[in-house]
Amino acid sequence: MAYQPAGGAGAAAGTSEALSAVPGFTRLAAAALCATGALALAWCWNEPFFVAWRGPWIWPALAALAAGGWWSSIGWRHLRWLTMSVLTVAGLLLVGWHGMQRYWQWQIDEADPALVRQLGAHLMVGYTDEAALLPLLERGAIGGVFVTRRNIERMNAAQITAMISRWQALRRARQLPLLVVATDQEGGIVSRMAPPLPQQPPLRQLFAGRTDDEAVAEAYGAVQGQGLAALGIQLNFSPVIDLDWGISNPNDRYSRIGLRALGERPDEVARRARGYCAGLRRFGVDCTLKHLPGLGRVFEDTHAQSARITAPLAALQQTDLKPFRQLMSEGAGVVMLSHATATAIDPDHPASSSPGLIRDLVRGEWRYRGLLITDDLSMSAAREQAGGLAEAAVRSLNAGTDWLLIAWDPALYYPVMDRLLQAAERGELPPGRLAASQRRIAHWQSRFAVH
Repeated sequence: MAYQPAGGAGAAAGTSEALSAVPGFTRLAAAALCATGALALAWCWNEPFFVAWRGPWIWPALAALAAGGWWSSIGWRHLRWLTMSVLTVAGLLLVGWHGMQRYWQWQIDEADPALVRQLGAHLMVGYTDEAALLPLLERGAIGGVFVTRRNIERMNAAQITAMISRWQALRRARQLPLLVVATDQEGGIVSRMAPPLPQQPPLRQLFAGRTDDEAVAEAYGAVQGQGLAALGIQLNFSPVIDLDWGISNPNDRYSRIGLRALGERPDEVARRARGYCAGLRRFGVDCTLKHLPGLGRVFEDTHAQSARITAPLAALQQTDLKPFRQLMSEGAGVVMLSHATATAIDPDHPASSSPGLIRDLVRGEWRYRGLLITDDLSMSAAREQAGGLAEAAVRSLNAGTDWLLIAWDPALYYPVMDRLLQAAERGELPPGRLAASQRRIAHWQSRFAVH
C-alpha cells in the first residue's frame, strides 16, 4: 500500500467517519453556537458591562469559534457559508473597534501637546491597566484619576499610597499640575476603598435617636477624610444629597438612592451634608454633592438606562434642588451632575450636558463659581443621549462643566478626547470658556491638591 501523508485521503476519510458519528442536529447546534457566540462577543465588546472581560484572549477565542464553526459545518456547503459569514462579520466588528481605538490614540499622540494638556485638565479617568494610564498621566492628557475597588484589590494602604505618590512624582518631574485623585467612599454599600479603610455603616443609620446630626456627620466624614488623605486622595465622590422619596425599583442594581440618601427633607439633608463635608475638609479632602438635580424621584437606574424627572420646576426648587442650592451658595464642595433629564429645565438633554441646567440655572441664575463634574460618562444614560457621548462632552464643557468623568470604561477616553481636540481646533470650544474653567480648577488645586 502506498504511503498516505498526514492531511491526505486517509485523514479526510477519518474526518468524514468522525463527523458521520455526530448527529446532524448536534453539528447544526454547534455551528449555530459558534457563530452566535462570536457575534455576541463582538457586539458586546463595547458595552460597559463587558469592560472587566476585555483582553487579548478575544483573538484566540475567536479563532477557536471559527475552527469550531468550520468543523461543525463540513459537508454542509450552505451552512458553512452562513456560519463563516457570521464569524467574518464578528471578526470585522472586533477589528473595527480595535482599529478605531488605535486611530484615536494616534490622533491624540499627533496632536499639539499644549492643546492636549489644556483639554486633558478637564478629563478624569478610571483605569483597568495602570500601564495604559501612565502615558496619559505623564503627558498631561488627563487631569485626574478615579481609583476604585478593582484597582486596589490585594493592595494594602502602604502600597496604594506608594502608587499615588509615584503618579504625583511623574507629574512633578514633567512640571505638570498635581494629579487630582478621587474615589467613591460614601460608606455603606458604596465603599470603594474599604479595605484598607474601615467599612462604615451607612451614615443615615447613625442619626437614629440623635439630635446632633451635623456633629455626627462631621465625625463620620473626619474618619473618611483622615484615611483618604493618608492614601493621597484629595476628592471623595460623596455625599449623596438626593432626597429619599421612597422609590424602590427591584431592577435597580447600582443607584439604590434609598440606601444612600441622608434623609427625606431638604433642610436635614443640607445640614447633615454640611457636617460631613466639614469632616472631610478637616483633613484636606473635598466632598462632592451629588447628583444634581437629584435622583430621588427617579425610578430608573441611570447606569443601565435613560431617566426623566418630570416634576414641575416650582416643585423641584422647593424640594430636590433646595439642598444643592443652599450648600453651593456656601461653597460646600464640588458638584456632580447626574445623567437624568429634568424636563422642566431642559427636556432635550441630561443634566450632565444640559445648557439649560448648567449654563442658565447653575452658572447663571445661581451664580455658582465652584467646580462641576459629570457623573460617569460610561453610564448608559450618558451614552444613549441624542448626538452621542462625544458631542455631549463638547456641549457639557461649553455649558460650564469643569471635569468630564470617565470612570468605569476607560476606552471611552479616546473618542471623547479626539472629539474635544477637533472642537478646539474648529473653534467650537471658546478659549475664554476653557480659561474660566481652568481658573476654577487651579483655585481648587491650590486648596486641596497638595499631597
